[in-house]
Amino acid sequence: MNEIKNHRVINFALSFIYLGLVSFFTEHLPLPFIAMLSVLCGWNVYLTVKQKQKPNAWFANGLAAIALIIMLSSIGFKDTVVLFVAMLLLSCVFKLLQAKSKQHYQLIITLTFFSLSAVYLFSQTIFTTLVISTFYILNFAVLGLLESSHSLKLSSKQSAKIMLLAFPLAVILLLFLPKLPAFWQLPGPKMAQTGLSEQVDPFDIAKLSNSDELVFRAKFNGTPPPTPYYWRAIVHDEFDGAVWKTSSFLKQALILPAKKSTSENEAQYTVIAEPAISDWLYGLGFSSSESPNVIANTLGLLRKQQYKSKVLQYAVNSEPLSSTSLNKSQQRFYSQLTVSNNQKSQQLAQQLKNNSANADEFFNRLLSYFSKNEFSYTLTPTPMRGENTLDQFMFDNKRGFCGHYASAAAFIFRSAGIPARVVSGYLGGELNKNSDYMTIRQYDAHAWVEVYTGAGWKVFDATAVVAPERLNGSLSQSTTLNDEFKNNISFGLVSLSNYAAINWLRLELENLDYQWSSWVLGFDKDKQQDLFATLFGNKFIWLVPLGVIIILILSFTAYFIYLNRPKASTKQPPLVNEYYEIICWANKHAISYPENATPTQTLEHISNQAPHAEQQITAFCELFKQVRYARHPFTKERKNQAKDLIKLIKSTKQRNL
Repeated sequence: MNEIKNHRVINFALSFIYLGLVSFFTEHLPLPFIAMLSVLCGWNVYLTVKQKQKPNAWFANGLAAIALIIMLSSIGFKDTVVLFVAMLLLSCVFKLLQAKSKQHYQLIITLTFFSLSAVYLFSQTIFTTLVISTFYILNFAVLGLLESSHSLKLSSKQSAKIMLLAFPLAVILLLFLPKLPAFWQLPGPKMAQTGLSEQVDPFDIAKLSNSDELVFRAKFNGTPPPTPYYWRAIVHDEFDGAVWKTSSFLKQALILPAKKSTSENEAQYTVIAEPAISDWLYGLGFSSSESPNVIANTLGLLRKQQYKSKVLQYAVNSEPLSSTSLNKSQQRFYSQLTVSNNQKSQQLAQQLKNNSANADEFFNRLLSYFSKNEFSYTLTPTPMRGENTLDQFMFDNKRGFCGHYASAAAFIFRSAGIPARVVSGYLGGELNKNSDYMTIRQYDAHAWVEVYTGAGWKVFDATAVVAPERLNGSLSQSTTLNDEFKNNISFGLVSLSNYAAINWLRLELENLDYQWSSWVLGFDKDKQQDLFATLFGNKFIWLVPLGVIIILILSFTAYFIYLNRPKASTKQPPLVNEYYEIICWANKHAISYPENATPTQTLEHISNQAPHAEQQITAFCELFKQVRYARHPFTKERKNQAKDLIKLIKSTKQRNL
């Protein structure tokens, strides 16, 4: 350890980096493993502060075996990406706990660069980038401390300077480097902790109202279509008595070829979807997309093909729901019920059917039934158990979230022989007026029914009569549900949006993150091709590679010249200016001194001839020796001491000499 002059600072800095990394992985790694890493980092800090000996190899290896068992038992083997990141963090923290030589620290610092980069597997936001960039600078500074006796502050400045020099080159590479696919890929990590699934359980849908996790943003081209905005994601066509599921038939629905917009009534917009476990994407009505990695099926639903762990930006064309007639086989498929429970709901369906001339009239009568029978909308529905939960909701409880209304309505439609299906997705969204885009979060999750009435599919949503305000905007903007929403939502800026200043800050931060997602994370191959075509026209195929080569050559040449530039500096070494101030003072008062003497000899000679300033000059001489010859750092305290001594020397009057 003697060969490392700054080992305490290095230990503190690396422990700080790994504590910061642990905070980034709290949503993706199990709590026992996070707690274990935090304790190990804290232990390393304690040993550094107390200057105690680090654990021996036998004890550390035994502890590592226990930690490995905790890691494997809490994480398992299913998610290989999370397991890989956990093993990397654990090995680095244990290596830091045992590090004693320069080679150990060099290995840890190198692995730390990989650990920092692993964060981008889970988050690519601008906040993440700023924090990780700061950690990169700190890690570079620690690397510099291994080879020098500089302070951490000075090493950090040098590290930041290197990062700033590299920034223009990074921008050039982002803009002009060909967007090639990865040579190898790991399975996408489980990004979203909550989200839609292929089965609609009313209480699982209701749980999403607790989360303010961002799902996607949408920006319309031109005039937005009229509200409400039903963002379709998944269709559910099978009911097992408790939940609605997506059948294998719908999962394998035919894929439609990408088509260009042909109708003036189509809504055109761009969606920026956050990473999620599900392959399903979001669109209004019957959607299609020409974007790569996005496919559309015969139900007008969108899916992604790959890149589950990346932000995905895609363009959408949306039309009204299909008006194509269903054949007899399709009508049977969307009308079948394989369970015979919820007898009261079936009787209600038969009663409404007997009083209705057609499916459209049945549609209106059921909507009127929800309106006139004291149903209410709640974010905290009462749990219902048993085989007749729909009957309990329709005739006893009458308080529910969107999933309850959708599940009950679809069951009643099918009980009357009317084709119906449950759709889950999101409703509305919050408009950011700064950039004219909509933000949709998990608490905007919604379920509704699509009913075939003969003229085509149409949306049935009891929310329209039970909580009509919910149809416009976001759930967070509902005045009637505001108190319940604020009590239900997890703590964050959204929960504090009642305060104008906090809400303004939230919207500004969201707008900044939107610009980052749109222009940096969303800068894909298509956008790059459009940029090239705008700048270079049809010649970009050969001009761009030539330009990149020239820019790289010029960049490396400029950097080489910068590194080998003359080191001429006009800045005087520490205390030289103050020394000449004493010489000027001596000349002013006719005090002689030898011309060819060293600075310390000169100061000693002057102090002998100026007895009233002897103490101050002698103190300055000692300070000069420490800084100029003993190489002690010229700290702020020493600088202030020198200034005070010069003032005292200059205040000495001639008559006192």
